[in-house]
Amino acid sequence: MRGQRIIAAVLTAWLILIMLFPAPAYAKVPYQTWFLDHETNRVIRIQPLYVPGPVISGSSLDMPLSDPRDLYIAANDHVFVADTGNNRIVELDREGNFLQTVGDMEGEGALNGPEGVFVSEAGLIYVADTGNRRIAIYDTDGAFREAFYKPETHLIPEGYFFVPKKIAADRRGVMYIVVKDSYQGLMRLDKSGVFTGFFGSNKTQIDLLTRLKRLVLNKQQLQKEIAKRPGSIENVALDKRGFLITTSSGLYEGQIKKLNAGGMDAFLNKPFKEYKLVDTAIDAGGFLYGLNMELGEISIYDPFGNVLAYFGGVDKAAQQAGIFNYPTSVAINSQKEIWVADSSLNLLQVFTRTEFGASFLTAVELYTDGSYEESIPYWDAVMEQNGMMNLPYKGLGEIALTEKRYEAALQHFEDAYDAEGYSEAYWNIRYAWIQAHLPVWLLGLVTGAILIRWLVIRSKPVMAARSWHPYIVRIGMEARDALYAMFHPYEGFYRLKERKITIGILLGIAAAAIAIRLLSIYGMGFIFHPYDLGKVNLAMELAVLLVPWATWIVANYLVSTIKGGEGRFREVLQASMYAMVPYIVLMLPVIAISNLVVLEERVIVDATMSIVWIWISVQFFVMTQVIHNFDFMETLKNIAITIFTICVIWIFLVIMSGLTYNLFDFLKQIFREVAIYV
Repeated sequence: MRGQRIIAAVLTAWLILIMLFPAPAYAKVPYQTWFLDHETNRVIRIQPLYVPGPVISGSSLDMPLSDPRDLYIAANDHVFVADTGNNRIVELDREGNFLQTVGDMEGEGALNGPEGVFVSEAGLIYVADTGNRRIAIYDTDGAFREAFYKPETHLIPEGYFFVPKKIAADRRGVMYIVVKDSYQGLMRLDKSGVFTGFFGSNKTQIDLLTRLKRLVLNKQQLQKEIAKRPGSIENVALDKRGFLITTSSGLYEGQIKKLNAGGMDAFLNKPFKEYKLVDTAIDAGGFLYGLNMELGEISIYDPFGNVLAYFGGVDKAAQQAGIFNYPTSVAINSQKEIWVADSSLNLLQVFTRTEFGASFLTAVELYTDGSYEESIPYWDAVMEQNGMMNLPYKGLGEIALTEKRYEAALQHFEDAYDAEGYSEAYWNIRYAWIQAHLPVWLLGLVTGAILIRWLVIRSKPVMAARSWHPYIVRIGMEARDALYAMFHPYEGFYRLKERKITIGILLGIAAAAIAIRLLSIYGMGFIFHPYDLGKVNLAMELAVLLVPWATWIVANYLVSTIKGGEGRFREVLQASMYAMVPYIVLMLPVIAISNLVVLEERVIVDATMSIVWIWISVQFFVMTQVIHNFDFMETLKNIAITIFTICVIWIFLVIMSGLTYNLFDFLKQIFREVAIYV
């Protein structure tokens, strides 16, 4: 009895604590949100920018939605739905409440499978009446006004099927119509329905197979091939400045175009890496919202077409808020809510911005508009919630740059891994330093050079008079020969023949090369390595240097032995070590210079690096010719076969590594089963 009282008291106290200190409640979002870092090309998982909101199925209507294919949100946030399966347009208010239907009357205004809808500033409702092969126009109250069918003109090719599926109209009433399976682009009709030409067609994208056919086949054979046509446009939208946003599916580039009145693409046919885009919406700030039909993802782009984030998902077997079945259209209202039509689930899904999403996207919007000061509190809010994103640091760096706080800008750009911004900030810092300190430093350098030369001259007699251990003398001579071979390769490598170099020198060269490699990774200027050095795969970076070097020694000896070369393995090893001395000597000034130049001067370092590798290549060529006593052509053949042998060795090692891994994994599984069942 007493125990029951104690348990009851504990439970009571626990319930009181829960009521006084409730745990935060939240609903898990059924999809992930990804941020694409443009500086490092990394995809980073972040907090949701949008979360699922209301789901509208049209249950309040006289009949539910059926196969909704298109959405349009007017300036007053009224939502117009192309309810294709019910042969009508449905108008909803901002909350999704029914207002009216359009086109479900009898007579000339009756619609047949409409797949596109657009509403002008004057309230005219344009409908792509797909089944009737026409454009139907209605008044604000839904009354039928007029219709336009296929224009009668010789400018349209014979056999052209006018099956409109999407439409947009500008302030003049000029209509831009997406016609099904039309590669000519948008059909343009004036407000009277007169054909004025095709507009904004895609470019023909030729794949590798077609290019090969053009090289191999003759003219008659090519004429029998099916003509390669540009991809068709899937959707069209109009922004407040009059730009037409076209969406195309199945292309490798130019999936989204931003066309001006002359048909020029502001995005310059850039690839968006979205192969199955079905629709694109644009908000008042110029941000784009793409809808991927295959992946069920919504992608958000800034006004310049740079992708910011992805979210959403598709599941053909599930019915869950935030997950699509067959998404067909996307639109955004003045409250930045995203509406998506799903023609398989016969409903509309609404997504609302989170606090984090509002801070992030507002900061980006102000940043792209050049309102740097106004964006600061939003960037701060983003960094408080997620310090992994680099874009906030870039924004703060731009602000510091405009305020001429170059040291702060330099740090922000480094945190953002932004080489371009870092270079601009560093240029200003370097310019100020040159103005203030250059004369003093030049005087110091000249004085230091004179002092070093004086010390060398004075130390020579002392060094010559001193007695040295024979091993040290030998090490010194071999080190001097290594430097001599760098500038006089033929004579230098002749000195190595029939000679045994000490292990200390060979190990010293290898250690110096490794040290220089590490220094080139961690010591190069930021503009050459604009990424997180803590994530560098050190073993892989060293392998890039050491594995080809070691494989060359083995392969060159084996090939030369078969081809009649005179060099022994020890001579090949020694000469290959000496051939890498230019890398050790020349990379030091390259690394130093890389920390002094800006992005526009990078060509100096890149050109010097090219010289270094050309110099090393010459060393290996001469080393092969001298050590094995080959003539010029024999040396070329030997090097070609050596490179081929290196590839064979690598392939063999990869295969053996895979087989060894599989063998050990097989033995491990057997051991595990024996341990479990015995």
